[in-house]
Amino acid sequence: MEPKEQTRAPAFNGINVSGEALEADYSDNLMNVVTFFEPVTRNSLDTVETMRLMSRKYEGLSVAFRYVMEPRLSCMYHAKESQMTLDRLSLFGNTLFDANNMLVLQFGIRELPAVLIIDSNGIIKSRYEGEVSLRSFERSIQSRLAMSGYRDELPNMDGPGFDIMRSRGDSKLRQLGYVTGDYVFTSLVVPETNQEFSLPNFFILDTIYPHGAWYVGRDYIEGTGGSTVYISCSKDQSVLAFTGSGEGASVRMHTAIEAPQNLILGKDVKQEGALLELNVSEHRPYELLASSGDSDILISLQIQSGSIRLYSVEFCDLEHAAGPTAANWAR
Repeated sequence: MEPKEQTRAPAFNGINVSGEALEADYSDNLMNVVTFFEPVTRNSLDTVETMRLMSRKYEGLSVAFRYVMEPRLSCMYHAKESQMTLDRLSLFGNTLFDANNMLVLQFGIRELPAVLIIDSNGIIKSRYEGEVSLRSFERSIQSRLAMSGYRDELPNMDGPGFDIMRSRGDSKLRQLGYVTGDYVFTSLVVPETNQEFSLPNFFILDTIYPHGAWYVGRDYIEGTGGSTVYISCSKDQSVLAFTGSGEGASVRMHTAIEAPQNLILGKDVKQEGALLELNVSEHRPYELLASSGDSDILISLQIQSGSIRLYSVEFCDLEHAAGPTAANWAR
């Protein structure tokens, strides 16, 4: 979406995850691409990966790619988890950690992910929020570079057969923690305490049920060996769990009902014979199901060893789940 009037971008400065001051001058480059993202949803992570690979195409063409990480989950306020996220995404000195959402407010961001194109005078030339039209984005970059004298150096715009990255509205994010009430418990939850949960005799779609001994934190629940979490999802959905383990954990996955036809396991699920296992270590989204098939399904994650912290679960409709493959942009 092109702004109708010229809008000047706020200063790009703040603190990174390591607590160091970071400031950039728009005038150092012809074009500046600023991506706002949250580290726990597939759409945001796909956008970051695409922009990161896009930056390789325009390396040396006076286009700077910068990032702002907005902590949708309050666990991401902690520097350790945030730094691990940036390391996994290969984002380093050009990323601000917007712990208090000040940059989001200053830039007027209403929906994530968001990508802004800012010229050397600090004027916002293009703004994309929620849905990022990649063809329009790259066309805007190339036209402005061409007008500045870069013509023979411009990379090929040939890309994959898609145009729009998924909108965040196509997925449902269930954040864990007593402050949200997005999951169902059968007993009163007392913050920051150990709780024993029994499985309810009903289930609602797109809902999470802990079973066994869990520590209830402000924005996560932590289960140890022998504990189970049940996740119910609608047909034709993919399911991702944002979880992690400091010492590493082994988790066994079951389908609590008969497996439907066309069930497609997520890329992080290891199948050995009849056993489905998940090895949890670094804090990131783990794909449990790429498609739940042709019927509603209830799956369970049983902790075999170690412990896990479960922060959120994301449910994506199948028709929107297969977003752009970032490797297609590595040209």
